[in-house]
Amino acid sequence: MDLQIAGRVALVSGGSRGLGRASALRLAQEGVCVVIAARSQPAIDETVATIVSAGGRAVGVAADMTTAEGVAAANEAANRTFGPPDIAIANVHSPPDGDFFEVDEPRFHDAFQRLTVSIALLARAVVPAMRTRRWGRIVNIASGSAKEPPRELRHVLGNTARASGITLCKSLANELGPDGITVNSIGTGLFRTGFMEDYFDRLADEHATTRERAVEAWCESLPMRRPGRPEEMAGLCAFLCSEWAGYLTGQLITHDGGFGRSAF
Repeated sequence: MDLQIAGRVALVSGGSRGLGRASALRLAQEGVCVVIAARSQPAIDETVATIVSAGGRAVGVAADMTTAEGVAAANEAANRTFGPPDIAIANVHSPPDGDFFEVDEPRFHDAFQRLTVSIALLARAVVPAMRTRRWGRIVNIASGSAKEPPRELRHVLGNTARASGITLCKSLANELGPDGITVNSIGTGLFRTGFMEDYFDRLADEHATTRERAVEAWCESLPMRRPGRPEEMAGLCAFLCSEWAGYLTGQLITHDGGFGRSAF
């Protein structure tokens, strides 16, 4: 299906690794001009080279997308190279694990800066030009745990701050809809990324087993019985950025292999 976004410009936060990278590659396949903003220059360069070698258009900028300065630098790079972003992907790494009494107040502030304030900074940067063109797509790559925190995971910081970010996106959708701008969140589950491998390495060490056995044990609770592929999440992200998703806004779409138990 032609998503009808060829020639659009996308600013992808955290676009050099994991789900952000998969989203950047998928958008480039659709003919979108991609600006990858991340912290690691080598990872940025590798992702840009992958896109360009496949015939796509991409540039990268080393920037901390949790800060106003980093967002401004990335937005400036987009405007300078391709023009104002039509599409913005909010994708910031989760804070470290920890139970409630293991995390202090500064770590809560850091979590909200990463997972809520960063979305606000990105929206403030890209929305004015989107409003002028009366077209825009903002996608927040979040976690299904924000809706339904699993007892098994010690993600109190990520769960709390991501829920706040999702609510912010709902509020933005209400405000920006009249301008032709959609805002949606994806509640991801277990996907095969470097972040997943690091987590299951720690889990394997705690239980004296291997990473693959730890993954298999976790997947027994999933109806799909396997981790997701980053490309599967990227396909949903690309659709939410498409012309066909112009009437879909303010939603949290859970993409977790059926891990969540809620029917609604």
